[in-house]
Amino acid sequence: MALQKLHIEPLTQEAFTLFGDVIETDQRPFRMINNGSTRRYHCLSQVETANPADGDRAIISIFQARVTKMPFTIRMLERHPLGSQAFVPLLGRPFLLVVAPPTDYSINNDKPQLERIRAFVTNGKQGVNYSRGTWHHPVLAIGNEDDDFLVVDREGSGNNCDEHFFEENEQMTLDYQL
Repeated sequence: MALQKLHIEPLTQEAFTLFGDVIETDQRPFRMINNGSTRRYHCLSQVETANPADGDRAIISIFQARVTKMPFTIRMLERHPLGSQAFVPLLGRPFLLVVAPPTDYSINNDKPQLERIRAFVTNGKQGVNYSRGTWHHPVLAIGNEDDDFLVVDREGSGNNCDEHFFEENEQMTLDYQL
């Protein structure tokens, strides 16, 4: 059976709003700090945790991602129901995103809506912050070299990673060339 091919879109805040925030400085307001030597782009996104009073906390990590070989088959998506998750590229390289809108994680066997799955490519200077519950594929590094990402997400009690594996006839392909 032929897999459905996902169209890859340029990443913009307008196109990505349903899934979270684009973290970038282009066309964003700033103020000068440190005696005029530094531009501060304040609060480009907010870290979400479900239960801050119960010990949820924001953490910062670095992920080192291997290059994704193309064409690539999307076999699963995951989501984090207890907190947002941000990815900011450290090496200035574009990367791919595959996302679906949040669904009601209080319902058992909840899954991504296939007809609403979208794919984006960043410009290498953009990061993203997936909103709580947004279905997404794990990081997809592209190009010729592995990539590094600053990751801001939630740590605390409870299961904060739901995974959904697609049936073979639901899988999709990505084919991207730099």
